[in-house]
Amino acid sequence: MPSKPRRVTQREIAEIAGVSQTTVSVVLNDRDGKNVRIPAETRARVKQAIEELTYVADPAARRLAGLDNQIIGLFTYEPALSPESMDFYGPLLNGLERAAEQVGWDLLFFTSSPVENGARSLFHRKTRLRLTDGCVLLGQQMVASELERLVAEQFPFVAIGRRDETAAAVPYVAIDYITPANKLMDQAVAQGHQQALYVHRGTDTPTARDRRVAVEAASAEGRLSFLLVGEERIPELPRLAQATGATVILGEDAFLTEDVVHSLTAAGIGVPDEISVAALAEVRGHRVEGRALAGFHVPRERLAAEALDLLQLLIATDPNEWHTLEIRRLLVADVRSSETIVPRLVQS
Repeated sequence: MPSKPRRVTQREIAEIAGVSQTTVSVVLNDRDGKNVRIPAETRARVKQAIEELTYVADPAARRLAGLDNQIIGLFTYEPALSPESMDFYGPLLNGLERAAEQVGWDLLFFTSSPVENGARSLFHRKTRLRLTDGCVLLGQQMVASELERLVAEQFPFVAIGRRDETAAAVPYVAIDYITPANKLMDQAVAQGHQQALYVHRGTDTPTARDRRVAVEAASAEGRLSFLLVGEERIPELPRLAQATGATVILGEDAFLTEDVVHSLTAAGIGVPDEISVAALAEVRGHRVEGRALAGFHVPRERLAAEALDLLQLLIATDPNEWHTLEIRRLLVADVRSSETIVPRLVQS
C-alpha cells in the first residue's frame, strides 16, 4: 500500500527557491499575480520548487496550482491526433470535449512532453500536470511507475482502459470485450459454425488479452474450435481456411478484418457466401466494397463521459475516502450484425 505523501513546509520551499518564507506565503496567497512586489522570476522559482517537492497536497499550493479552476488535464501516452490514431482516439476526445462542456470545465491537452521511443512521459519536466484539478490518461500502454506515483501522491486521475501494468488502485473506465465476443461467437455456433480462425496482432494490451482469452476459452470449452493466426500470415488465410475447414474468420480489429476480406476475395473466395468474417472490435466507419463489417459498436463517447464523471467524483472526495468509492467501471460493447458483410454468420 503506497504511503501517504508527506506535506512539505513553506520553509522547505523557501530554501529550494532561495527566497524568504514570507515571500513563499505571499506567492501562495496571490495566485492572480496582482502583488507587483513579487517579481515574475521569483514567482517562477517558487512555483518550480513547489512542483519539485510535490506540494500539491497542501490547500494553499492547490490554489496556486489552479486545482480549483475546473481544469482537467488530458494526457495521451501515444500520439493521438495522427491519421492512424484518430480511429481510436477521435471518439474519445470528442466525448471528453462534450462531457467537459456540459459541466463547464476546461480541458488542458498536454503536448509539451516529447514523444521518445514512441511514447510520452507524464512526469516529464515540461508536462504541466500540477496546473489541473485532475487528469484523464489515454494510451494502449501506460507506464506502471507513473500510475503508481499518481496513486501514491493521491493525485486525482482516471485511466481510459483497464490497467494491468500495476497492482496499485488505478481508477479506470474500460470496455468489456469478453461479453460481446462471447455473444458473437455464440451466434456463430448457432449458425452451425464449428471451425474458425482468429487473426491477431500479437500485442500484449489488456484489450488484446481479453479478446484472446474469450477465443481460447471458446475453443477449450468446445464451443468453437480456433486456430490462432498472426497478422503476418494473412496472405495464407485462403490455404489455412481450406486446410482446417474453417467457415468463419474473426479479426482482432477492424483494420485486420478488412485485410482478411481482401485476402479472401483476391483468392476468389466469396465473403460471406463461402466464408464468414467479423471483427472483435469497433467497426463503425469500416466498409469493404461498400458493405459494413460485422463486429462491435463501442460506446466511446459514453466511456469518455463516465471517465470525466469518475474524475469529478475523485476531485470532490477526500483522498482518504477514495477507497470507499467504486473506482473501476466497465461498459459493454454492442454486437452489431444486421446488413453487414457477414449476414450468414449473424442473421437469425
